[in-house]
Amino acid sequence: MPSAVATMRYALLCLLSFSLSTTFAFVLDKQNPYSQFRKWNAGLNGTIEIEFKTDQPNGLLLYTDDGGTYDFFELKLVNGGLRLRYNLGGGAQILTVGNNLNDGHWHKVQVARRDEHTTLTVDGISQTKTSRGKEFAFGKFTTNSDVFVGGIPPSYDSKLATLALPSVIFEPKFRGAVRNLVYSDLPGQPPRRQELRHSRDLKSSRIGNASGDACERRDPCQHGGVCISTDDGPVCECRDGDYEGAFCERDKAPSEATFRGAEFLSYDLTQTGGEPIVSTQDTISLYFKTRQPNGLLFYTGHEADYLNLAVRDGGVSLTMGLGNGKQEMHIKPSKTRFDDHQWHKLTVHRRIQEVTSFTSFCRVSAIVDDVYSDHSHVAGSFTMLASSRAHVGGSLNARALPGARVHTNFIGCLKKVEFSADTLRLNLIDLARTGSKLITVTGRLEYSCIATDSADPVTFTTRDAHLILPKWEAVKTGTISFKFRTNEPNGLILFNMGAKPPRVGCTADLFAVEILNGYIYVHVDLGSGGVKVRASRRRVDDSLWHDFLLRRSGRDGRVTVDGANAEFKTPGESNQLELDGPLYVGGLGSEYSASRTPPVLWTAALRQGFVGCVRDLTLNGKSQDLTAFARQQDSASVRPACHVLMKQCVSSPCQHGGICSEGWNRPLCNCSATNYGGPTCGRESPTIFLNGSQHLTASLGPEHVTQTEELMLRFRTSRAGLLLRTASEHSADRIELAVAAGRIRASVRLGDREKNLLAGTNVADDNWHTVRFSRRASNLRLQVDGAASVRGTLSETILGKASTLEISTLHLGGLYHPEEEIQMTSTLPNFVGYIQKFVFNGIKYIDMAKALGVGSGEEHNRIYDTSNIIFNGRFVKPDSLNVYKAVTFKSKHTYVGLPLLKAYANTYLDFYFRTTEMDGLLFYNGGKKQDFIAIELVSGHVHCVFNLGDGVVTMKDKLKNFLNDNRWHTVSVRRPTPKIHTLQVDDDIEMHTTSSNLMLELDSVLYVGGVPKDMYTVLPVGVLSRQGFEGCMSSLDLPGESPSLLEDAVVPSSSLGSGCEGPTKCTHNACANKGVCVQQWNTYVCDCDLTSFTGPTCYDESIAYEFGPSRGTITYTFPPSSVADTETDKVALGFVTSKADAVLLKIESSNTQDYMQMEIIRGNLFMVYNVGAGDHPLGDETTRVDDGAYHVARFTRNGSRSSLQLDNYDVIIRHPQGGQQSTIFNSMSVVTVGGGGGSARPYSGVLAGLVVDGVRVLELAAAGDPAVSVRGDVRRAHAPLDRDINRMQQTPPSGYGGPGVLDELVYSGAGSGCRDDDEDACVLPDAGSGDDLITPVYVPSTRRPPSKTHKGDTSGKLMKPCDDEDCIEGSGSNGEEITEPERPATTSMSSSTHSMTPPAPATTERLRPDVTSPDVTSHEVPRTTLPDHDNIHAATFGVHTETNRKTTPDDHTHTAHFTPTDRHEEEPTHTTAEDTNHMPEYEDRNENEIEARTPTYEIEGEQDRAPGRVHPDYNGYEHEITTKWYHPKTTDNRVVPPESEFFATIVGIVASILIAIILIVIIVLKYIVFKFDPSYKVTEDKNYQQGASAALLGNQSHSGYQTGVQGGVAAGGQGGAGRPLQPLAAPPPHPVKRDGIKEWYV
Repeated sequence: MPSAVATMRYALLCLLSFSLSTTFAFVLDKQNPYSQFRKWNAGLNGTIEIEFKTDQPNGLLLYTDDGGTYDFFELKLVNGGLRLRYNLGGGAQILTVGNNLNDGHWHKVQVARRDEHTTLTVDGISQTKTSRGKEFAFGKFTTNSDVFVGGIPPSYDSKLATLALPSVIFEPKFRGAVRNLVYSDLPGQPPRRQELRHSRDLKSSRIGNASGDACERRDPCQHGGVCISTDDGPVCECRDGDYEGAFCERDKAPSEATFRGAEFLSYDLTQTGGEPIVSTQDTISLYFKTRQPNGLLFYTGHEADYLNLAVRDGGVSLTMGLGNGKQEMHIKPSKTRFDDHQWHKLTVHRRIQEVTSFTSFCRVSAIVDDVYSDHSHVAGSFTMLASSRAHVGGSLNARALPGARVHTNFIGCLKKVEFSADTLRLNLIDLARTGSKLITVTGRLEYSCIATDSADPVTFTTRDAHLILPKWEAVKTGTISFKFRTNEPNGLILFNMGAKPPRVGCTADLFAVEILNGYIYVHVDLGSGGVKVRASRRRVDDSLWHDFLLRRSGRDGRVTVDGANAEFKTPGESNQLELDGPLYVGGLGSEYSASRTPPVLWTAALRQGFVGCVRDLTLNGKSQDLTAFARQQDSASVRPACHVLMKQCVSSPCQHGGICSEGWNRPLCNCSATNYGGPTCGRESPTIFLNGSQHLTASLGPEHVTQTEELMLRFRTSRAGLLLRTASEHSADRIELAVAAGRIRASVRLGDREKNLLAGTNVADDNWHTVRFSRRASNLRLQVDGAASVRGTLSETILGKASTLEISTLHLGGLYHPEEEIQMTSTLPNFVGYIQKFVFNGIKYIDMAKALGVGSGEEHNRIYDTSNIIFNGRFVKPDSLNVYKAVTFKSKHTYVGLPLLKAYANTYLDFYFRTTEMDGLLFYNGGKKQDFIAIELVSGHVHCVFNLGDGVVTMKDKLKNFLNDNRWHTVSVRRPTPKIHTLQVDDDIEMHTTSSNLMLELDSVLYVGGVPKDMYTVLPVGVLSRQGFEGCMSSLDLPGESPSLLEDAVVPSSSLGSGCEGPTKCTHNACANKGVCVQQWNTYVCDCDLTSFTGPTCYDESIAYEFGPSRGTITYTFPPSSVADTETDKVALGFVTSKADAVLLKIESSNTQDYMQMEIIRGNLFMVYNVGAGDHPLGDETTRVDDGAYHVARFTRNGSRSSLQLDNYDVIIRHPQGGQQSTIFNSMSVVTVGGGGGSARPYSGVLAGLVVDGVRVLELAAAGDPAVSVRGDVRRAHAPLDRDINRMQQTPPSGYGGPGVLDELVYSGAGSGCRDDDEDACVLPDAGSGDDLITPVYVPSTRRPPSKTHKGDTSGKLMKPCDDEDCIEGSGSNGEEITEPERPATTSMSSSTHSMTPPAPATTERLRPDVTSPDVTSHEVPRTTLPDHDNIHAATFGVHTETNRKTTPDDHTHTAHFTPTDRHEEEPTHTTAEDTNHMPEYEDRNENEIEARTPTYEIEGEQDRAPGRVHPDYNGYEHEITTKWYHPKTTDNRVVPPESEFFATIVGIVASILIAIILIVIIVLKYIVFKFDPSYKVTEDKNYQQGASAALLGNQSHSGYQTGVQGGVAAGGQGGAGRPLQPLAAPPPHPVKRDGIKEWYV
């Protein structure tokens, strides 16, 4: 029985083994014809492995391609042999290996490719072929197809065009089993075992491999090992050389060795009679770690050819000789060294490409740490790379080696030294360790890196840089020692504090070491009283190494500095040092509150961390590895190694007169005497203005006690006042600074002692002055500007607690709480004036207030964990930005790298940028684990994205305008507190508060302007950029430095240009505030005459004057040589007033009655002019201008015709009719601003930016021009726009209306923003929901058609642009064929609204009154405005006539209302509207020459729109028309008299009959002329002489929009709604074809 059971168990075991062995693979048969897997990342170098068994001689085993272009790999069985067919762009190649592979056994296949070489290996037998061409990358990973095994999905039957090899669909399917499919499926990832990728085609597939495959069920391989299924079970292949074992579970013996200068490795094939190693490409990769600046790393060569790698001067040197060509490279990044005793990776790659039969080309590249790289090439008469000898780490005579640039062997550690030549791969240290006969070992080499890191120095680079170590265990006894080196006189080196004392009268235990005024001081407090010992006899800030040693036992201790001893004994009874907190090395950092440190520690109170080097730190005899702590913590600010760099002040880094002094490897710029701040005095300091009732108050907390204070501020005032006062809740002690009697008075009260210091003279002179004050216990010092310091002493005996000052609040400019005013009575008034650079004990409070957005109405804002700040004054906007160190990123692929960003505990990053692009990555710094920070431009706005390890945070600016407006914009990123992060873009401040105070652990380099293109796909979630920044960047400030992107980049770029090379073509957002862009030969300029603004882009506020209530005028008299007769005039100005009746300005003639006068009547703006034919008034009664808001008025005149526009509202047009109209303003001589003749109706308010025919009157007045006289109550105004709370919004250069309201862009031909030479190739933006924007661009002038009335029109009433006769030929057609797309006719008639079919426009555009003004002609109509959601009446056209004269049917006022309407038969015309900036000149021409775009329109009765009223103070004039254009959303609710309704009804009936007759004539004529071909075309090559004012409307021949309107009039008189304008569809892109076409092969 037992034997039977055993037999059964054995049978079951065999059955189970058999079942497992037969289910390791998935089977492909009729039910499962194919399998689909992830994409293969073939790239330039890749492998794909697969095992199969089958009994069928033919079948498709594997296929993948590039998505349907040209590249493909096809692996199939053909008559029992395996055939690989592939194409990499240079034509198909075929490899065939093996025979009788359909034997039912497993066969292992590998396809390996390396650049142009492709190898097929089957069961160890290989065959290789070389591809033709120059590019060998396999497609693009993002568009490549998946990998198909066994066949192609049937879904491809209907989409053969998506297959690069369409014939593959007809290949016979593979029938058999497949397993162990291994390849890399992600860029940068090693090969791995693949699993099925489920898709729609596999929904019904049933793969029977998962249950039994051991690798599928549980992968036993560790550390990246690849699991391979075999008949005997799973096997792990340890492809990572660092691990070994059955499951890759053990660390492999390190392939590293220590070299001390006498050891090296070598091989010499010439000595053994062997042939040299030859190849077409080779790679040398190794890791090195050294403290020495020079040493030979690797050498290889054959005969005269050589390659020499070495560490030279802290960088990496490469020299190469090949044939008769030589090359040399030296990778030495700015401020980065490789002799810092940290591991660095070096990779060198060489590849030969044959150019001719006699000449070859060798490309060589070297890269260190995958970041710092250099590339070069050499040409010569060589065909292969050869290596017959090699040296690693040195040689018997390093100087004698060819190409030697260093003469010493390497000292340090090397690991993973690998030399690869084509398919040969040698790990030289491994070969030496295993005793290979190939390698010769010289010296006693140790195969491990035994150098200790604890002795390595670290450098603290900033005041905030520090490390946190475990506490010093020294309760009863202890020792501590270290070495340090610096040239800065103050800094906290060590700090360790105990818990707060439980008993009153006791202090917390303390141990600290600081450098104060160049001397070492030690603080020890055991809880019963502290002792402060000066431990050095000489100054230690001399840049030399100094030794420090402290020993203590109980209350006794001894300090030794450089061999000099100082003994001490702590007071009291306590003899134990109980330290609870961590040991801080190098300082405390800004996140540590100064109120938590004892007042005796002065460097902590002043926030002065140690900047310099520390090494050999030992606690109680145990060495501390500072470099390891630095790597784990602030690796950016605490750097390994200690190097003395060159003098920093030699390059004069301090700007604006800042004084430079040498810090530790950094320049220290003293900016106190300038109005600038930042690391190099380059950035405008935030300035506040206080008016006597305003203040800045900072709360420091109830326990803020100090023995030392240091403060600085800079002020400007003209009167006495209180500058600063400290206050305490429990004490009357204080420090007070004030301006008194023209001097600075500093008062200090401490207990019953008080001291006053006076310094400076005449400081209330309304100029800037700098005040410095400091207290060290009882010693006081006061300094004003650069004068000698005034010193004083409170008391000779003041020590200990008697010298402490308690401060609860700081009051800048005045006192805040009323009760405090009673307690702290001051004889001085509050301060009135400007203050900047207020720094108290290291905290810049004004900068802090600006960074936090603190201002009037804000609640208490946290600064540090115990500080609050309140500010109710205002910040003063700087006059201009100081742009320095500007560079241009010339393309979206340009980027540079800077050293790692110092943002571990706090962030400081400022820069300016300028661009016309909507998107681009500005900064990116990756980090450890999930940490990163990025700043990018997304849809015209700045995003700051970061992750501290607890989730991605995105801050965005909320500016109304887009930032791609070709103007400089400021960006500041701050972390003022551990939990608060701020982003400031221009004047917008965004803040985010995190729930934790985690540190930002960054790594690698700070990329600026973009990242390498392969990084965009792996950027963290939250970073949206997929391209780099294109534009200008400048004024970059980082913690403690203002780096140059050209000189300081560790990853440089040749595509980075010096200076800001802005765009040279007009774009839609080139000019702000409706300025006109004028294209020049290689640049453009902005015409700002009609904007009231100034500057290169019409964005800056113009000079302004304030007119007081007591009457005042500014008079400009034209010089005799400038008096001229003018036919066209342009006048523009901006103003703020509350006066309802006044004359703004008057322009008079010297010898005639001609004049122009702009005035305010009953709160409305009017312009009256007379050029010899009587007064012509025009004005806008719909908008009041006496509302205290900023308004802009624009007036243009061309002959007797004129237009007036107020702000962005209606454009009012006046066209006098009848009689002989004068067109010349004779002898213009005087411009009077601020009142009429004889000071009548004087103006009071602010007036800015006045321009009269190009003359900027106010700027001449400000410059003291003799032609200008200023009389009466007039003075210069500094900020005209700031006076208006509800001011008109400035229009930025951006052409967008704001988020969600994207304007349709109509580009003109000149400077359309299209970078392509062929503008037809440019795709215009999609239509948005807002108005069409017509770009103001100057174009060549085109003369307009004649201005005339139509037959029978005695009233001068405005008609449609052409009648039934002059519309037949088509304007501008010159007799060419005119076609028009056929549309269904739609006509709607009613008693009140009569539809009419006018000439159809070639392009219909929406007219925005805030962008353009129409022309003034008797027959011209505006462009059709598309209806919006609020008002379908898209554009109105009012006709104004005098109602007091005799009335005839033709004299009645009509309102023409235009809406787009589709008609079956329409006539082509050519209409060009022009703006108010340039009034056109007219001359008689043929009536056929009318303009190219005329909208359809409808005539409405008077019940829809009341007739316009004329100027209230003037009578009507014969034959005059005032045309008023209404904004689409403007409604008119004026009351219509009954008489007008009666006359309007009669006129409407007559007009309806006439319109019907005209319609019939037009239809008949069009039918006769055009027959069955109603389509039309308009040529773009007509030689029109267009007026300059067409700039605002653009060159219409280049408009890319189609007419998209539809007719129909709704019941009730509603106009037909028009469809939105659609951009012309861009032609589909054509792929660039490679050699040949798709291949069909069966």
